[in-house]
Amino acid sequence: MKVNVEDVSPVQKRMKVELPVETVSKAYADVYNQLRKTASIRGFRKGKAPNTILAREYGPQIKGEVLEKLIQESIKDAITKADVIMVLEPMLEDAGDLNERKPFVYSVLMDIVPEFEIKDYKGVKLVKPSVEVSDEEVEEQLQALRRHFGSISPMEENRPLGENDIAILDYTAEVDGQEVDELAQEDFYVEVGAGSFNREFEKALVGMSKGDEKDIEITYPEDAVNAKVAGKTVKYHVILKDIQERELPALDDEFAKKIGNEFKTIDDVRDRLREQIRKDKEEAVESSLRSQLFDALLKDVDFPVPERLIEKKLDQMIDNIAGHMQERGVDLERAGLDESRLREKMRDDALQQVRTELILDKIAEIEDITIPDEDLQGYARYIENSYEDINVTKSDLQSALFDTVLPKLRAQKTVEFLLEQAETVDPPEEGSDEARDTAAD
Repeated sequence: MKVNVEDVSPVQKRMKVELPVETVSKAYADVYNQLRKTASIRGFRKGKAPNTILAREYGPQIKGEVLEKLIQESIKDAITKADVIMVLEPMLEDAGDLNERKPFVYSVLMDIVPEFEIKDYKGVKLVKPSVEVSDEEVEEQLQALRRHFGSISPMEENRPLGENDIAILDYTAEVDGQEVDELAQEDFYVEVGAGSFNREFEKALVGMSKGDEKDIEITYPEDAVNAKVAGKTVKYHVILKDIQERELPALDDEFAKKIGNEFKTIDDVRDRLREQIRKDKEEAVESSLRSQLFDALLKDVDFPVPERLIEKKLDQMIDNIAGHMQERGVDLERAGLDESRLREKMRDDALQQVRTELILDKIAEIEDITIPDEDLQGYARYIENSYEDINVTKSDLQSALFDTVLPKLRAQKTVEFLLEQAETVDPPEEGSDEARDTAAD
């Protein structure tokens, strides 16, 4: 086997592999022998058909199986000879002519770890604000809880639509004078002021009365993820069919008991909300520290990233969005989200995430950060138990462990190490020069 490696870019190499005719002939012989056992050809007993007849009857199948066999059985040794550290599986670029009496040549593209230096990753200065919960924040959450437990009923008084009312609409939509059926809706519920549809649209509804009709024009930005409206002005013709209002329960001890058996008084609810707000803020602070850390790591480091690595990260991000939407009973298409536009909008974020992961991996190597065997074994048992009812092989589970779980655990441990090494400071006082510099950044 001959192996030749050439540079395509700083993060990609091309590996050409030439297999001798003896290897090719043996692969053909193996495929013929295996096929002969099961092939059913008129005029020949099973297992007796000659190669020439098999080639005539199953030519494309034989060629495909030989091709797969040659590459699968040679690629590992070829990579070892090439002495290249890859970040993804190699991608077949070209397969030459396949003839059992000739050598076979194929080439693959290999995405490699980019070369870069990382300095001053210890002692990063991070701003850590104190966590305080105000009475106003507690009351705001209490009102949200009150709305959640409120009931919706037809409005009794005859008055125009206002903020916080629920409008029931029929509407059509025109773009450039042409109706767009995909944007039309009937019996559509909009809580005015909630911003769940479009704040400008909702604001224009205020003051309408039941039975009123109105044209509302909304101009959408060029980068709107809904490709049907991106960069366009949509003229909605709206009919207000009905107005409903939310009846809110009184904030008393009876309301508290309806929320849960563990609550006896409304003050119990306030205490729980205060505790939850504090916990959420503490988590937000930790998230902010990690974000500041990543920004600091990326600030003075610039290096190329394999394109396929970015695409893989985008696939993960799209899958996450689609999964969350599926939980709510909708999909990307029904929500008017164009996947290509989503990928375009999220590309920079995906690139930064990939760079951050590569930086963390390099720091882990420098600092010899590893995951103890007992932790890995624990996760292995967890994965096996989680998928015991699914037809997944043990080798696939182990592959998932080392390809997905282990890198995440190592990155998490590296972030914990860097946060321990970081210097946390209080936020600058409001109005100070430092605060103004921070705001400018």
